[in-house]
Amino acid sequence: MKLLALSPSVLRKLNLLASFSFCLVSSFFALKKLDYPLIGIDDANIYFVYARNFANGHGFVYNVGGERVEGFTSFLWTLISALAFKLSTYPELTLLIINILLVSLGIACALHYLQDALAEGGKNRRATVFWSALYLILVFTSPRYIVWNTITLMENALWSTLLLLTTLFSIRRELSPRAINLQFIPLAILLIVTRPESIVWVAVFILILFLRISSQSNYLYALKTLVPSILSTTVALGLLTVFRIYYFGYLLPNTFYAKVSPSFTYDLQQGTIYLGRYFMTDPIAAVSIVLIFFACIRSLLRPMPARPTFFLPFLAATGLLIPLLTGGDHFGSFRFYQNIYPITILSSIFTVQSIFSELSRNLRLVSRSPGYRTGLASIVALSLIVGFVLSQNHAWSRFVSEIDAEFNVAKYERENGFFIEDLFSSLPQLPSIGVIASGGIKYSYNGEIIDLFGLNNTVMAHNHGERIGYKNHAAFEVKTFFQLEPDIVWPIHVDNSWRYSEQELRDRWENTLGFKGLFNDPRFLELYEYAKVSQKSNQKTGIALVAWFKKDLVKLLISKPNFLVEEYEYNP
Repeated sequence: MKLLALSPSVLRKLNLLASFSFCLVSSFFALKKLDYPLIGIDDANIYFVYARNFANGHGFVYNVGGERVEGFTSFLWTLISALAFKLSTYPELTLLIINILLVSLGIACALHYLQDALAEGGKNRRATVFWSALYLILVFTSPRYIVWNTITLMENALWSTLLLLTTLFSIRRELSPRAINLQFIPLAILLIVTRPESIVWVAVFILILFLRISSQSNYLYALKTLVPSILSTTVALGLLTVFRIYYFGYLLPNTFYAKVSPSFTYDLQQGTIYLGRYFMTDPIAAVSIVLIFFACIRSLLRPMPARPTFFLPFLAATGLLIPLLTGGDHFGSFRFYQNIYPITILSSIFTVQSIFSELSRNLRLVSRSPGYRTGLASIVALSLIVGFVLSQNHAWSRFVSEIDAEFNVAKYERENGFFIEDLFSSLPQLPSIGVIASGGIKYSYNGEIIDLFGLNNTVMAHNHGERIGYKNHAAFEVKTFFQLEPDIVWPIHVDNSWRYSEQELRDRWENTLGFKGLFNDPRFLELYEYAKVSQKSNQKTGIALVAWFKKDLVKLLISKPNFLVEEYEYNP
């Protein structure tokens, strides 16, 4: 059977089946490779907290009964997660399945576009199958892409798929007002309610549609065609903004105020470092970046052709440059660039295919024997495969160390929350806890959690600090801490192997960088002391909680017969 001789509907189904199979196998391989339970990373657990609270009728709150706060970046993913928590007994598994389906859908559509574009360009079936297979392999064997878009249980799959589908629409062969109104407008609105940077993306998509339509007719017709899109997306953005101001009291998500530095120069510097590190640590990404900017420069030096793939490298470049404006992020494996990975790979394949075609024409390979062409193609294919295998082996070897902490934190903090709640269950009220990692611990702890880095706390997020320091976790200010004053600060559960070290506590990054010297502040030391607390029933196991406790709480625990308290002297 000749694959590309199949009807378009059958070919679409085969593409979807291939994408789903690859994605399913890759996702479960990654899950097993990392050896983690299906709980997502710590930031995914933040989504789960809001989703569960919303599903249970408490609204968009981090602490039940607490302030309304938009501590999540993706409004749409929070609603999807809430639906999973409302309807499913296993919400995490449900979200994983949703992620796999979303990724499969996007890649299947990209495959069909690739095949259709190559067939239009007169490529033979073997060449089309080769480029399609290469695209599948490059996408689904990238550990960074697979993990971030599936098992982290974040909004990445939703965001990545919407970007990919909108990109494919923007570079489709034919554009009609009906298609734009029925397909582009819904995609643009979904983008707007998925992530804040969609404002830039939608503007870029509309600009590309305007250039394409005006090149075939005139500027006035192009503007007239796009008026419904512009009005619809503006109204959607306006309604979302009005809702935010009315419900949360702020123009943008709380995460924006907590993460992004008001210094554009600093953000640009950090963003440039972010892109540079991405380039240096991933051979395939490095090649793709070079090809994308090569294609952009080559396109700018030529008149705009009729082929819509002309705009693809510019869209890929947009995805590479947007994180420069916000300074990237702190996560391992470059989360922001995994969202656009399918677009960058698609752009790279079209660029390589175009270069290869031009080279073939210049060398008059068309007139050579079929054996010569086949041999040359085999050498190129073998070189790509060997280079790919070597680079992927390198990628997996270092990948675990890149992403390991994100899953470990979620797992540990869930355990920590359960332990702390059990430890203090005999008290009249569970103590409030000030934390750094705020997802897993809040998911499992029913008492009040105070996010000292501000993602889920408006007081800390809006303290007008510089946001310079540990990326995305630099909102903490000592003066703001004293407006919050949690009962416990930075709790850690330990066993018999733990030993108190004043020097280590003083030098920890949590003190020097995260909390900006809080442990050495005289006012802090008047209110808090470092202590180890356990229940007498756990005396044999040695399982205990070490943390900074308010001195009044320490006195209360000492007075309780079921608690063991060890106090430590700390001199800054």
